[in-house]
Amino acid sequence: MVYERYAIYYVPRLESDLGQFGNAWLGYDPVSGKDIPRPTVQGMTSQEIVSITQGAGRYAFHGTLRSPFKLRKNRSLSSLDKSLKSFTAKVHPIICGPLSIRSIGRFLALVPDDPENQIPGLAEKCMRAFDNFRLAPGKQELDRRRQAGLTDIQEQLLLRWGYPFVMEEFRFHLTLSDKLEGMDLIRYQALLEKHCNSLCKEPFVIDEIALFGDPGQGGKFEEISRYKLSAAN
Repeated sequence: MVYERYAIYYVPRLESDLGQFGNAWLGYDPVSGKDIPRPTVQGMTSQEIVSITQGAGRYAFHGTLRSPFKLRKNRSLSSLDKSLKSFTAKVHPIICGPLSIRSIGRFLALVPDDPENQIPGLAEKCMRAFDNFRLAPGKQELDRRRQAGLTDIQEQLLLRWGYPFVMEEFRFHLTLSDKLEGMDLIRYQALLEKHCNSLCKEPFVIDEIALFGDPGQGGKFEEISRYKLSAAN
């Protein structure tokens, strides 16, 4: 299948506790491409969960390492796959954490405690290693990004890397909601903190990354391949 865009994500395995929660929370299995039932969360209805995850659900449960990009005409999915295999063979797994439920602006996310900034380092490596696969964004896409109100630094990053929230502006997170109003943000954060208590006690490990594809036309992102971080000690 040919995808409109590609992205490099951290995605927990489907069978893991984190994967089972995150995929059910967003109601989507990115491997099968099928919708799945929402979880039972005390204090919330399924309809509420659906209503606050409409946008987030399109991208699947993930943490972005290389934001979505279109392939250059002289590049292919097979060459990207080959490059990812070579890249991940030279990268060590990351252990940090634990996770916590945090508000980032007006949305909620799971964010790991990463005092040594290992994940931003991995994201920067991904940006640099795969930048030559990226088709430069056109004026329409640049203008759309600018509607968020960018700082001077973010504008420079947008022009250099095609996305404003990278490098020093990068903040790793696993998105849980769309934008929320003040009281809803506080309420849902408290409910999710209680529900995710056990998930937020364990170390957070990135030992694989995944290539995802955007089918276009508003379709949900799909998992294409996974790659183990397998650098020798």
